[in-house]
Amino acid sequence: MAGIIHGRVTASSKGREPIQFVTVPTPIKYLLLEVPSENKGDVFIGGPTVANNNAPVLAKGTPREFTFRHDVKEAPGDLADFYVHFGHNGDVVNYLAITI
Repeated sequence: MAGIIHGRVTASSKGREPIQFVTVPTPIKYLLLEVPSENKGDVFIGGPTVANNNAPVLAKGTPREFTFRHDVKEAPGDLADFYVHFGHNGDVVNYLAITI
């Protein structure tokens, strides 16, 4: 049964390692990301090796959407596959996902 989950990923002071959105497999059919305009640094979204040199910048104050068309024989997305790399400690990414 579909549901909606939301949350926030916050940059830690433990270095610039990618931070996983969630650690438990979470099949999703839609993901909305929002990078607040108050962030100080750049934000990059990708897989476990995401860094500032291998992913596009997500502009501050601009939403980004991902849609997974699992109903046409495509595999659903998995929120646990998404990682974020921050350019500044304390920055955040807000997310809203529709689960399967």
